[in-house]
This record gives sequence, structure tokens and C-alpha cells, in this order.
Amino acid sequence: MKLHDSLIGLLLIAFGGWVLWQARGFPAMPGQAIGPSTFPIMLGSLCALGGVLLFWQGRRTSRGKLVWIHEGWRIGSRVGCVAVAVFGTLLLGITFETVGFPVGGTLLLSALFYTSGLRGLRWIAVSAVFVLTVHLVMTRLLYVPLPSGLLKGLL
Repeated sequence: MKLHDSLIGLLLIAFGGWVLWQARGFPAMPGQAIGPSTFPIMLGSLCALGGVLLFWQGRRTSRGKLVWIHEGWRIGSRVGCVAVAVFGTLLLGITFETVGFPVGGTLLLSALFYTSGLRGLRWIAVSAVFVLTVHLVMTRLLYVPLPSGLLKGLL
């Protein structure tokens, strides 16, 4: 599915406005010009400004449909990959503490490879090495507490 640039611009304007609305209630820092609301206000303003520019550009240059489905999305394997990515991520999120990042991430990435046509033990190994590398970097170097789940005590 493809959205017209003007619709995406309207979404960016709405998001920027929502961020600005939320940031207005942040407390000020006594004695400092930069407070907790500074970054959200900058982000919201830039999103809204980008949305205005995208909306204007979309309305100026294009006269096509507002929403249409691209021919590439009529291929079953692509729809399958999206389904695996969405539902696999939801399932991993629900079972994250029990299964853990290394096992769950490897299963999800292997399923994505399989659905996209990359089959064989090589792609399972690529999944395992990639997810294990990410896990070790996050837990050992960046001190992010990712759950080991089924591999607790091994990692």
C-alpha cells in the first residue's frame, strides 16, 4: 500500500502537534533555560514543519490517488513476511521473559528468512550468530539487561 505524500504530511503534522501538546505540561528547570520540554518541543516542531512541507509538496506535484496498493504487495511471500514480522514480534513480546532474547530472536529471524525464501541450515546459523552477537554487545558492552530466558546461566 502506498499513501499519498499529502496524507503522510498530515500524519506528521498531527504527530508534531500531539508532541507539542504533551510537552507543554513538562515542568521547568529552575535556573536553567533548557528543561525537560526542550527536546520534545524541538522534535514536535520539526515534525510539524516537515509535515507542512511534505503536504505542500504532495499537493503541488501529484494528482494521483490518495491510497493505492502497489503490485508488489500482491505477492504472497511478502504478505507472509509481514505477517511473520508482526505476529512473531507480538508473540516474542508476550513470551520475552520466559523464552529470552537469544532463543526468541533466533526463532523470529529464522522464520523471517524462511518466509522470504532463504532456507537451509546456513540461514539458521546466520540468525543465531547475529542474535547472539547483538545479545552479547547489548548485555556486556552497553549493560542493557536483556533476558536470557531458556539460556539463563549459559550467557
